[in-house]
Amino acid sequence: MVLLYILTITFLLLAILLFTVASKIIVHFNSTSSDLNVTLLWLYPVLRSVVSSENDSFVLSIYLFNKRILKRQLTISKINLQNRKYFSKIHPTDIHISAQYGFKDPSFTGLVFGGINMISRFFTLESLYQSPNFLANDDFINIDASAKLNLGRSLLKFV
Repeated sequence: MVLLYILTITFLLLAILLFTVASKIIVHFNSTSSDLNVTLLWLYPVLRSVVSSENDSFVLSIYLFNKRILKRQLTISKINLQNRKYFSKIHPTDIHISAQYGFKDPSFTGLVFGGINMISRFFTLESLYQSPNFLANDDFINIDASAKLNLGRSLLKFV
């Protein structure tokens, strides 16, 4: 009976923390190595979820107390209107973006730099750091971004 009380209290505590403690989302993209990693941290090291690109597919790994409990290959389906509606309900906060990019054509690099500056005015970004390379020999894009997301509120919007 005591074990049941302990499990109930633990579950209620985690449910309360789900709504009060924001998770951190970290995105790394490197076009030269075709590397994409999306990491979700909540009460790290309690929960960590990583979506990474491996061998032209995406792999989801979920860690609980730094022990992998799930590793599954994700199937990519076409983005339909329903999926876009789900993503529009998610509102991250404390967004930081660092972008390094360069293209063979310096005028295109300048257009991208100006376009990103114009588009960023429509979003609530905490910081935006751009490092355009106007003398690049090859095209490349490197993006490091982080944001905070309240998982409890986001999950309630889906229900």
